[in-house]
Amino acid sequence: MDPTWIDEVEGMHDRIDLGNPDERNQAAADYVLGVLSPADKAQFEALMAVSHDTQREVEEWREHLDILNSSLEPVQPSKQVWRDIERAVKPESSFWQNLKFWQGASFASIAAAFLLVFMTAQQPNLANMDYVYVVKNQEHNPGWIVNASLAQNKLVMETVQPDNVPKGKACELWLMLEGMEPLSLGILPKSGSKQMTIPKEWQEKLSKARIVTTLEDMQGAPNGWNMGPVLDKGQWSSRTY
Repeated sequence: MDPTWIDEVEGMHDRIDLGNPDERNQAAADYVLGVLSPADKAQFEALMAVSHDTQREVEEWREHLDILNSSLEPVQPSKQVWRDIERAVKPESSFWQNLKFWQGASFASIAAAFLLVFMTAQQPNLANMDYVYVVKNQEHNPGWIVNASLAQNKLVMETVQPDNVPKGKACELWLMLEGMEPLSLGILPKSGSKQMTIPKEWQEKLSKARIVTTLEDMQGAPNGWNMGPVLDKGQWSSRTY
């Protein structure tokens, strides 16, 4: 394991600690309300996909908020509120106002322009892509959540329900790409979180890499070709925002 590029921050972070039941429950409420940040939402949805307890908390909050919504008397917004909304959403110019720009242009050039806009809109912006992976523990429950943000060029490991490994042992996380030596992401934290910078040479390869967790001595495996027993493996799930 090469620790030279690792910047560890354990127990200190401004992200949601989904291993804390109170913070997880609050995140469920914020998720239902739609106020989670894009990164926190991606992290929470990754946990919700594999955690029945988290799914239950979300459903409970939906029921609570639905009851609250149905018990409130509707209020008619004032005309001033509607005018403020219209000013906020009114475009500076409409399609028909810009139509004169296209007068005299050939049909082929107009079609090509619209096709280019459509194709650009369909392409995901890799700079705004988050990759999330839930490491499962031996009980097949969420043990850790790994979130890699290309926009922020960092990777965060969040502890949820870590494995109870034998004394003197630890769980090591790896990026694996066919034909390349596996890259160690370091030892998974026993509590709190660990943050690190994504190596530049792996930024473009990250989305294609598999995630593997192995059981190692406390100092980690000697290199990527001599790893210990595999505890968990899988693929990233991606989120754009």
